[in-house]
Amino acid sequence: MPSTNDSPFETFPAPEGSEDSARERTVEWAGKPLRSTLLFLSVPAAFAVVIRLFNLQLPSVVLYGLAAALGLALVKRSMSDPEWLFAAFVVYIPLNKVYVAPIVPGVNATNAFLILLILTWIVRSVREERPMFVTMPGSKLVGAWALLTMFSGVTVIFTLGSYVLVDQLQEYKAWVDQFIVFFAFLNLIRDGAMARRLVVYTMLGSVVVVLFGVQEMLDKQGAPTIELSRLFGPHNQPNDFGAFLVYAAAPFIALFLAQMPRIRSWVLVPYFLVVAKLLLTTFSRGAYVAMAFGGLVAGYLRGKLFLFSWLIVALLLLWSMPELIPESLVERMSHTTVEGGHRQELDASSQTRLVLWNAAIEMSLESPLLGKGFKAFPVLKSGYTEFEVHESDNHNMYLYISSQMGIPALLLFVLILYRAYRLGARVYRESRDTMARVAGMATATIVAAVVLVNMFGSRMVSLDVTAYVWIYLAVVAHLWIEVEKRREAKAAEEEAEHAAA
Repeated sequence: MPSTNDSPFETFPAPEGSEDSARERTVEWAGKPLRSTLLFLSVPAAFAVVIRLFNLQLPSVVLYGLAAALGLALVKRSMSDPEWLFAAFVVYIPLNKVYVAPIVPGVNATNAFLILLILTWIVRSVREERPMFVTMPGSKLVGAWALLTMFSGVTVIFTLGSYVLVDQLQEYKAWVDQFIVFFAFLNLIRDGAMARRLVVYTMLGSVVVVLFGVQEMLDKQGAPTIELSRLFGPHNQPNDFGAFLVYAAAPFIALFLAQMPRIRSWVLVPYFLVVAKLLLTTFSRGAYVAMAFGGLVAGYLRGKLFLFSWLIVALLLLWSMPELIPESLVERMSHTTVEGGHRQELDASSQTRLVLWNAAIEMSLESPLLGKGFKAFPVLKSGYTEFEVHESDNHNMYLYISSQMGIPALLLFVLILYRAYRLGARVYRESRDTMARVAGMATATIVAAVVLVNMFGSRMVSLDVTAYVWIYLAVVAHLWIEVEKRREAKAAEEEAEHAAA
């Protein structure tokens, strides 16, 4: 019997007994929609591969002509079906700092995608005579958080003046963009089948980013120092790249664990090794910890006995063969402290973080309700730090929110993460088909990674890093509705049978 316990901490998967219908276990989600979307994506992919392999320098008119043709096809298709738009956005957005693609002054490819998402959203709402914002699991929490955090743009005007918001207008827009992505995907996903296909598109986008990382790693081989050998990825920042690698690895981890007894799942192992190497070469300590915690949560969802058994095996293996621990990992983690006289002292990076954290805590306590305002921390920090600090980011997403947007906004953020974990865990536990279970476990794993990686940096402020987080929350919201509808249908069927008897 499937588990009926609503607690997300009941993590053993329900056995697939005779009561589960074949339809529940084999949902038709791929087929023609997936094939047509992949065919559309193959056109720009083929051009990109040829250009990179042969180092071609095509004239701008050719590139813009190709982009215009694909863009027109995308616009036409999106008016009736948003799936091509979803897939193109998912593959492009992690690369938006590498391929800015300016179209006209003030409008680049990212803005064009967002405008098209909004336009498609409006067209669908009008055509189907449905509200723009449909109530879905998690939507009210995210909506409240969006409004409260966006109000920080008003707060900073009263705190410091309008010049701060004007100077940081691009950053403020980037903050708003993530909410556009979440609500557009949430309201445009047609059904659970499309939600499942979105998981495939995010995995494809992740592979593209990994290939970029591999190329950079090969280019930087033999660099004499950590700083020179660090991978920046298409995100142009090693910690952001590390965070994205952790988020993007979640569906692959979930697929591997879901299919682990089958030999074919082990073809993912080489991919995991490549991702691990890239992650190590970012030298991002926060990403290391987040990946470890995400893996633990995925294992916990797979089963407590499973997790305990593999932890014992891993610990015994590392105890007997400590040389398996990568030197780069040991070296980077050991940089947290340095020897100073007869005692250990924190390295400069860690000292700076502590000073910035203390400053953010003071600001949060001074203005607990609304914070100091959007991007007020870099302007005000000198009045709260023990010594001059050149870095402007406080290296902690939770303090980033509380110091600039208020403690209520922080509490809402934590509630969103908790809600996302619950949805992911429930979808994993209650779904019978592999892809829905993969989406559920991946979402819970991503949440675990978000919780940890954002303790060491602000990794929820840039769309190229965070887009997949919001997309997975939209995906599991639809899959959970599917689970509830299946429950209701089964209950109605049982009630009818009982009445007939």
